[in-house]
Amino acid sequence: MKLVIGSLAVILLVGLIGFVIRKIRHGASCCGEKEAPVERVRAADADQSHYPFHYVIKVEGMTCGNCARRVENAFHQTGEALAHVNLGAKQVKLSYKRSVNRQELAKIVDAAGYTLMEYEEEKSSETK
Repeated sequence: MKLVIGSLAVILLVGLIGFVIRKIRHGASCCGEKEAPVERVRAADADQSHYPFHYVIKVEGMTCGNCARRVENAFHQTGEALAHVNLGAKQVKLSYKRSVNRQELAKIVDAAGYTLMEYEEEKSSETK
């Protein structure tokens, strides 16, 4: 009986070590170990002066570069925004061509598969 329990313990330990080694080698990406990188969607208009409204949002659920790119792409696809993600801070700096509210931004973030946690409108340098 002790031999069976010992054998099972060794098998479990070997399996656990193999799992940890795979995670270290390939990462623990939420987007899958073998998934191709998400292609970047560039904003149609990259002229920052065309975007007078600025926002900073916190987004929950982004854990890797693919996540960050999905969020940026979601905003760029609207044709009205420039987005820059700081993955470490889980923060997105947005520049918009028009004024938008929290609900509009939350809808875009949600459609990309993430959750808007905080919303802050930055005052432009003209109004400071």
